[in-house]
Amino acid sequence: MADFKPKDPNYICSFEITKNKNKDPNNPEHKNRPDYVLIDSDKMNKKGEPFKKNFTVNEVWSEASGYKQDSGSLKITIKKTSSTGAATQTQGNDSFEDQF
Repeated sequence: MADFKPKDPNYICSFEITKNKNKDPNNPEHKNRPDYVLIDSDKMNKKGEPFKKNFTVNEVWSEASGYKQDSGSLKITIKKTSSTGAATQTQGNDSFEDQF
């Protein structure tokens, strides 16, 4: 998954999602859970459950989930999962301090 990098200069990322095994469509409490989630990683958390296989977009860790719409389409949501690892901003003559 993460090793796939096509030669297309417009390529951003690839990820794989699978049906959410923790969602029961007959349970109203699970209504807001995603229908599709990222595949499991080989690494386990402290509870012994596998982590989701996250990916990076512009050097920021992200996760994806999919929601089936009433129209039959699939809505994919991509969220940032960490506050660190963001792309560094370059300081130039346009920095805040240089304005005054």
